[in-house]
Amino acid sequence: MTEIILNIILIGIIALLLALFQYLYKSKINKLNIVLFSLRFSTYFLILLLILNPSIKKDSTEIIKPILVVAIDNSSSIKYSLQDKKVKYFVELLENDIVLKNKFLIKYYSFGNNLEVLDSLSFNKNQTNLALPFQEFSKLYTKIFAPVVLISDGNQTVGNNIEFINYKSPVFPFIVGDTTAYEDIYIKQLNVNKFTSINNKFPVELFINYTGKKSISKKLTIYNKDTKVFSKQLDFSNAKNFKNESFFLTATSKGTQYYTATIEELNKEQNTINNTKNFSINVLEEKSKILILTSIVHPDLGMFKKSIESNKQYSVTISNITNIKGNISDYQLIMLNQPTEKFKNIFKKINSKKLNYFIISGLSTDWGFLNKVQHNFKKNMISQPENYYPVFNSNYASFFSNDIGFSDFSPLKDSFGEVIFSSPYNTFLYQQIGAIKTEKPLLVTFENNNQRGAVLLGENSWKWRVNSFVETNTFEYFDSFISNLIQYLSSNKKKKQLIVSLEPIYYANEGIQISASYLDKNFNFDSRAKLWLTISNKEAHFLKKIPFLALESKFIIELSNIPMGEYTYFVSVEDQPLKISGNFKILPFEVEQQFTNSNNKALKTLSGKTDGKIYYANQETELIKNLLADERFKSIQKTNTKKTPLINWKWMLAFIILFLSIEWFTRKYYGEI
Repeated sequence: MTEIILNIILIGIIALLLALFQYLYKSKINKLNIVLFSLRFSTYFLILLLILNPSIKKDSTEIIKPILVVAIDNSSSIKYSLQDKKVKYFVELLENDIVLKNKFLIKYYSFGNNLEVLDSLSFNKNQTNLALPFQEFSKLYTKIFAPVVLISDGNQTVGNNIEFINYKSPVFPFIVGDTTAYEDIYIKQLNVNKFTSINNKFPVELFINYTGKKSISKKLTIYNKDTKVFSKQLDFSNAKNFKNESFFLTATSKGTQYYTATIEELNKEQNTINNTKNFSINVLEEKSKILILTSIVHPDLGMFKKSIESNKQYSVTISNITNIKGNISDYQLIMLNQPTEKFKNIFKKINSKKLNYFIISGLSTDWGFLNKVQHNFKKNMISQPENYYPVFNSNYASFFSNDIGFSDFSPLKDSFGEVIFSSPYNTFLYQQIGAIKTEKPLLVTFENNNQRGAVLLGENSWKWRVNSFVETNTFEYFDSFISNLIQYLSSNKKKKQLIVSLEPIYYANEGIQISASYLDKNFNFDSRAKLWLTISNKEAHFLKKIPFLALESKFIIELSNIPMGEYTYFVSVEDQPLKISGNFKILPFEVEQQFTNSNNKALKTLSGKTDGKIYYANQETELIKNLLADERFKSIQKTNTKKTPLINWKWMLAFIILFLSIEWFTRKYYGEI
């Protein structure tokens, strides 16, 4: 403050000297000069004061409370286990605790299949994603220490495994419900492809878990509507409490087919809802044409034709590359056996028309040509031949398939060298060279700009079909593997003006969303079109016609309060002949009803990783007490220093203009200008 006063005195002296020099130095001292001197002194003083802009520092102290995040499970499993009142009671206890509110800045959220700021608890969410709150909190509180109290029964239906979530602040799970493990048998997971062809055998994979100490034998049964299509007796015990069953079913009718998988109930089993899983598959009727082109004679060709045509929906034509009959655009898949320079024109047509293709290489393959003619992969090879044994990739994701014993199959033969892919790809089979298993691809699928492709890096795959028959006494397993591969590669993705997207199966109380896309004749989205959905159920005498709502680049309908049952739907465009029909089914089972008790295992692991602690029912007071006593959660005193100007520059500028104006008019009036 002393410095400011001295600076003001200094600029006052400077202003005084300047004004004296202009109006009183060597001049007559009269009233006019004194007035002009005073005005000029005031002007100089204010200008210098404005340049100095003196200010004082003011310190303010702020107390920042630690943040406490409370995440509440709002899913229907809380209500089914009769824990909704207990959850509401605990939330009210937290909200009304004055000491807790004085220590923490508390943020309340609810979650199910999404995360929301807490408004009210309804316990009607049909999915539980335990990992989602921590993923979102990590973004919201990036640089802040934010411990979490998670109120839940610990049961998760969707999302990432919470045991592998990384969260930097302590987590305090509060588990509601009974954690006692009751005797239970249930179908945990079911895998099946979405599409198959009529009269084709398609694979189904089931994972069945048993919780109990007794040795039991229960029957697994699969129904198509009311017809039993598969059954098998399964044995379980305390030691052998898990079964992975894989089998094939035959698609005998076209359209969407619904199936029910059921495992027989235990005696006095508390929860029998999870003994059943429903699934569906879309059965296609149209026949696909496959063209195999070759310049050499090889037993692989006959194997592929026989194996592919074991599925009645495929027709295979083998043709020499120099004598191709018909238009290759009529085929859904082009198979190229050991390409050489003779295949040049075919590759041009494949690339220009974006046709799906499958390359089988071997010792007769011209890799120099193949590396130039396509850009998905290249092989740096030498002329030395090598044997490559197949190793199944259990993480292959483009379509579902089982390991049919690939590790026992004969090796394929190809030129030695490394294949480098420049496009995204999925490896179905890895290479094993001698006793060394590698992660280098042997059979690969890829997709680029709606064009699908595959490459099998080796010849003599005809031996694989023989190997499979020797092991299983049937060609069924190998032919099903080839059928799945061909079905994936031959799928037709031509543009359609009207496309409808919906799930074949929904559960009661689940939100049903149906979306559609309508393109004009130039294949541009047309938001002006009017689309209608008609759904009907003959048994329930239900009929409803609803308009679609145009939203951004698609049309959407959300259905609610639709009774359970099987429905036929029609999507039509007003004043257009376009129409798409199909089926969907609404089932009474809800995912959240499958749990018999609470699950503390994953949350216990998470709380241990984050230096938190797990709590159970009737430990509400202990949890609050420990939060208050935890020394890690302290308020922070923050001091802010703020500079406050002593002058208002707007007023200062106005006075400067005023003094200069008065001085100018005065001098003008007295003829001093």
